[in-house]
Amino acid sequence: MRERNRHRGRCERAQPQDRPETGASGGSPADEDFLTLGHEAVGVVEDPGDTDFERGDVVTPTVRRPPPTGPNEYFERGGADMAPPEATVERGIDRAHGFMSEYFTSPAEFLVPVPEELAELGFLIEPASITEKALELAEASRSSFAWDPETALVLGNGSLGILTVAMLVDGMEVYCLGRRDRPDPTIDIVEKLGATYVDSRETPVDEIPDVHEPADLIYEATGYAKHAFQSIDALAPNGVAALLGVPEAWNFEIDGGRLHGELVLKNKALVGSVNSGPRHFRAGIERLQSLPSWFFEDYLTRVVHYESFEEAFERSETTIKTAVAFDSL
Repeated sequence: MRERNRHRGRCERAQPQDRPETGASGGSPADEDFLTLGHEAVGVVEDPGDTDFERGDVVTPTVRRPPPTGPNEYFERGGADMAPPEATVERGIDRAHGFMSEYFTSPAEFLVPVPEELAELGFLIEPASITEKALELAEASRSSFAWDPETALVLGNGSLGILTVAMLVDGMEVYCLGRRDRPDPTIDIVEKLGATYVDSRETPVDEIPDVHEPADLIYEATGYAKHAFQSIDALAPNGVAALLGVPEAWNFEIDGGRLHGELVLKNKALVGSVNSGPRHFRAGIERLQSLPSWFFEDYLTRVVHYESFEEAFERSETTIKTAVAFDSL
């Protein structure tokens, strides 16, 4: 099937942390020395081929595809999002070209229909799906008892963290950790949503319970390795932290015995989450439809035409989320 790409999103504003960075992540396809970017995408079906789609349908593609060796058990059972790195490739990220082109092709099974009213924001479905999967795994880890989280702590005020705050504020007291100076647009959005901004330079993660309150749910989106262990202290009894960041190798000291005891004696949990599947995309669609329109107006700070794509890589203190447009929807 061939889709005409209309609108594309990419993440901006990685939060600086005091940790080693190499900038290495993913890679190009075998026997090629470049990688076409773009894993957050929305497009319009141009040629549906022998599928149930029709020309003009708006769709968003999932990211994972079978490796060069062919489909494996993860794909056969519909669980590509749970495959280890060696059992999959990721379009626009690792060993498979992405969707940042005027046209792209995809098997129908990897496309999710997008409601017409959400078409212009369809590139946000993929990041929303990442959060939906993390929440699903967190809830599953607490399935042995009635878990009703009242407080959430989002680590990171980059584009994914801010989107997650918006997804969580309905029904929970939400805190968002960052390291930005005021005035700052991400802090403005956090507080406009009704959440509380926490400056990690003043209040480290493991001290948040003393200054504010312990968290039933922690969502880590910083890639800062120490946060995984500091989260254990920040959790309330029976709490769970979902880890999404992918840090580089980094050696540092922790009190492993004490943290082990915290996990066991207070029934805490850490879960790792990466990628997402079609059902998470569908859940992301529903969640995005429930968010206020002002949020998207403040969150999407720049849309550039593909012929001026270089502008999408420019960083500034006011940039949160940038989209590259190939056409209008």
